[in-house]
Amino acid sequence: KATTTTTTTMLARVAQNGSRLALPAAPRVAAVRAQRGRAHQVRCYAEVPVNKVCRMLQCKVEGEEQAVAMDALLNEADKTMKSFSGYVGSTRMVCKSYWDFKSVMVFEGVPALEAFMESDVREKEILPLLEKAKGLAVDGDVKMQNFVYDQLP
Repeated sequence: KATTTTTTTMLARVAQNGSRLALPAAPRVAAVRAQRGRAHQVRCYAEVPVNKVCRMLQCKVEGEEQAVAMDALLNEADKTMKSFSGYVGSTRMVCKSYWDFKSVMVFEGVPALEAFMESDVREKEILPLLEKAKGLAVDGDVKMQNFVYDQLP
């Protein structure tokens, strides 16, 4: 109840003076809605610019041999993807202490990633490589996740 009261008090202050500097994102969105006096859909990531996006693969491998084999699969995927419209390129990271393997496929934007996710290239060429990657990963555990991607200056 104390949190609700605090949030309500903060929202009342925002509604009065229009300031939003001290508010975290969720109350700030609610404050904007309250100021407008009507329900309005606001994307929670509205303040994070979405330009390039990426799809990350992450897993653990047993050691050097599996990491080299994962690199070969990534190179094969990159070669396939070079002809896909909206594909920018790939990177990979390997921790040689814990044998964590991560690779990132970068796309020009959300439409390019969505097109890839629905494509025959993914279905017929990339998913079979992913199955091979699962065979190299510890316990076959491979995680995939999409991210907003930015290269800092």
